[in-house]
Amino acid sequence: MDDISRTAKDSTKAGVSRSRRRLLLNIGLSIAVILAGVIGAAYITKTAPKARRRPPAKIAPLVEVVKIQPGMHNVAVQAMGTVVPAREIVLESRVSGEIVALHPQFTVGGFLEKGLEVLRIDPLDYELAVTLAQARVKDAVSVLKVVEEEAAAAVEEWRLLYKENPKDSQIPALVAKEPQLEAARAKLAGEQADLRKAQLDLARTRIRSPFNAIVRKKFVDIGSQVSGQEQLAELVGTDVYWIQASIPVDRLNWITIPRQSAESGSKVRIFNRNENERSGTVIKLLGDLELEGRMARILIEVKDPLGLKAGGKTQLPLLIGEYVRIEIEGRQLDSVYRIPRAALRDNTRIWVASSDNMLKIRDVDILWRDAQTVLFRDGLESGDRLIVSELPIPVDGMPVQIAQ
Repeated sequence: MDDISRTAKDSTKAGVSRSRRRLLLNIGLSIAVILAGVIGAAYITKTAPKARRRPPAKIAPLVEVVKIQPGMHNVAVQAMGTVVPAREIVLESRVSGEIVALHPQFTVGGFLEKGLEVLRIDPLDYELAVTLAQARVKDAVSVLKVVEEEAAAAVEEWRLLYKENPKDSQIPALVAKEPQLEAARAKLAGEQADLRKAQLDLARTRIRSPFNAIVRKKFVDIGSQVSGQEQLAELVGTDVYWIQASIPVDRLNWITIPRQSAESGSKVRIFNRNENERSGTVIKLLGDLELEGRMARILIEVKDPLGLKAGGKTQLPLLIGEYVRIEIEGRQLDSVYRIPRAALRDNTRIWVASSDNMLKIRDVDILWRDAQTVLFRDGLESGDRLIVSELPIPVDGMPVQIAQ
């Protein structure tokens, strides 16, 4: 029994000894691999080729430039405006009666020439009134002649009776029938006035267009019964339209506004639908500011707004209430530079390429600016070229490359 126990203990010790040897072998192999890796890495690092350091190359950005020269330029004040009628009336009847005739052009949108008879009121009653007035005038003329003959006879009789007495040479008014003469003359004048009134009423049965006009609204037709001062139609003059435009108050000193009828105002270019261009003239400055925006209001005159006298040219007509774009020709500036608004940097600066292709940032004193252009007098030198392209980080003095 003791032999068996001793044999088991010996076999256990042998197994433990083999495990230790295996562990030590694994550790040794791992250490060898790590040392080999370290030695190999060191060798590769030591023997690898080394890159030479070079300073970074300076790349000049490519820019687009334009050459500009000083010259004379006209300021253009841009604004928006609304077309309004220059002449507009409500055509009314001066007499009453039934409408018996209408001109074919007396319809909404119809064109009426000055003096054209547009409608007629039944004239029969007024013709009868003229006839009666003429009869009364003839009767008054007859009465006046009778009184004049009687007065002449009475004066002659008085002179025959008192020709020997110079004190009684003065003929009394009653003897000369002066009251009767005055009454007869007054009666004749009254009857003549009634005749003229009747003739005037008869003429007013024919209603005519007071100027070249277009019918904007029509209120009557054939058979309508009208009374005095009744509205017949609304007429708008076609010779001239106005455009009411609003501009900033500080722009007023750049344009010419006439103060007397003999003066002429600034010329205006007008663009309506499809950029159709018309021409006009500034004629008035209204005396108040618009409520919204506090801007000044001006009137621009446009002749032949409907193109009726265009002489064969096809022009889009201006329409009442239409919204249009205008350009008012302002004062002329001499010896100034004109550049695109996009070429102005930070509202007061420009970029220029000098003669040695270096970027120069210049401050300029702006004389005029609008949405498209900027005008200034100083800030450029001979040989400078204006840079119109963008740069991500502009630095004064940096080199630039000029695009061909």
